[in-house]
Amino acid sequence: MNLQEYKERIKLLLEQNVITEDSYEIGLSAFHQLMDTLNKSDIEQSEMLFTHLPMALTRIDLSEAVESPSDAIMSEVKNSKFFPIAKKQISHVEEMLQKSLPQGEKEYLYMHYVNVLNNNEKG
Repeated sequence: MNLQEYKERIKLLLEQNVITEDSYEIGLSAFHQLMDTLNKSDIEQSEMLFTHLPMALTRIDLSEAVESPSDAIMSEVKNSKFFPIAKKQISHVEEMLQKSLPQGEKEYLYMHYVNVLNNNEKG
């Protein structure tokens, strides 16, 4: 997915009041951040991550909680060579949000980021 495709995707979510304006803006910034990190303009298999992200931020605004992924999944995620990069990406989101994400949301985002980073690895 490229930036234009992402803008179209989340604009629909915004227009249908599925996400907030702040979630829209943070989602776009996070997409830019990952493009810069990967040095790619087309991020493969990123639709799930970048749909989940603004929806998660909207859930947080509405004080809705989400369960964490299983311990087995999180163990695999945390052992990935991409986990440190995923943590940096989430830190960027938290800086824009100006608060920490709930642990369950953070873990799902780690999982999605690790998956996307793995799918876009060079070489």
